[in-house]
Amino acid sequence: MTCITQVLAVPATGAYYYEDLSALQANPTPLAEQYSATPVTPGFRRVREVAEAVSVGLVLDSGEVAWGDCVAVAYSGKAGRDPVFRTGKGLSTIRQVVAPVLQGREITTFRQIAEEVDGLLESVEVIKPLPRPTGMTRRDLLMAPARLWRAAQRQGAEEGIAPTERVTVERRLHTAVRYGVSQALLRVVALTRGVTMAEVIAEEWGLPLPDAPVPIHAQSGSERYHNADKMIVRRVASLPHALVDDIPEQLGEDGAKLTRYVRWLKERIQELGGADYQPTIHLYVHGALGQICQNDLGRVLGELYALESAAQPYPLRVESTVIMESQEAQIKAIKTLREYVRFRKMNVQLVVDEWANTLDDIRAFVDAQAADVIQIKMPDLGSVHNSVEAVLACKAGGIGAFLGGSCAETDLSAKVAVHVALATRPDIIMAKPGMGVDEGIMLVQNEMARTLAWIQECAKRS
Repeated sequence: MTCITQVLAVPATGAYYYEDLSALQANPTPLAEQYSATPVTPGFRRVREVAEAVSVGLVLDSGEVAWGDCVAVAYSGKAGRDPVFRTGKGLSTIRQVVAPVLQGREITTFRQIAEEVDGLLESVEVIKPLPRPTGMTRRDLLMAPARLWRAAQRQGAEEGIAPTERVTVERRLHTAVRYGVSQALLRVVALTRGVTMAEVIAEEWGLPLPDAPVPIHAQSGSERYHNADKMIVRRVASLPHALVDDIPEQLGEDGAKLTRYVRWLKERIQELGGADYQPTIHLYVHGALGQICQNDLGRVLGELYALESAAQPYPLRVESTVIMESQEAQIKAIKTLREYVRFRKMNVQLVVDEWANTLDDIRAFVDAQAADVIQIKMPDLGSVHNSVEAVLACKAGGIGAFLGGSCAETDLSAKVAVHVALATRPDIIMAKPGMGVDEGIMLVQNEMARTLAWIQECAKRS
């Protein structure tokens, strides 16, 4: 039986940037200044940083090597996500925790090994807040650990700074590590069986053999006009997913600029695409409608009505209309807003992203029927097998599945996403990585075409 003889780990980079969205929305900053601007989200060094990554290679006893890329999403550290991924820490985790588990390991099924790696723990040092010593009795002081008291005394002397202590805890590996290692594992299993990664997933989950492409969704980044033209002429099924990091400039204080943009987009689709091109207009507003409306869902509904009217005759999806402070609040808000939409007999679809990070999170939204569509942001789910399960959970629960991810990803992770999509059949798949549009669409489209052609050819031979 084939086994893994060595685990390689080398520094890599993602196709875009890690960005502190909270800082940008609180204080819109020109692009040239974002590289040096002070962040507000813990883990960031600057508001905009090159996406760090790690390439992990699994060397087989046959001499072949299978690679995967550990990388996180652009808006890390927000709405319950893991913090910014750092290459140095990722290399250390792979070498000290992952490699000892995988070296010498015989290849069985992808699902079995991926689940094992996804559950690994590592010891990390974290800073834990402590209560101030104010009001402590003499008995309390005598019973408190000396280190706690010393830390509290030092910190308490500085007004406005809470006392802290450093403690060692056991926690799961960063989602980026689990994501990249599982990509390599999926490739390893495909290599040993002599099939595509899509066929491995189909076989292990009892799914039909892939036989058709999945519709593509593209994201424009900040170039919401020029890049929209690229999407239209390439005739993608869903567009434009523009960035919203400067609400007054991009949406307007009352949302009117966004409505005007949708009207322009509709006219551009008709001008460049023709009558036979009927894409879905998909707006990713990053919680901006909630900010504009102070999270008043009735007012948000009014904004959605204006956008739907502007988009007609094209279908409309709006993602992350509001971003609440907790998952419970997010589920309640989206579920309520969805009921409002139905009551008004509107057709706009509400897409969930924030707070639907893990497989359990996604199941919670599905169980509550708190979305029309869920973006399955693959790096946030850790191991690839969780994304497979998430697509199937959405479909079983009657919720649309959007197999997404991030512009910060790499060519390797994007290709793995294609195979997950071909096997599980989500409603749409995101074109990634990067924000150039052309490159991401090309990569996803071509990988689908090649994979399907090879599957069909092998079926003829058998």
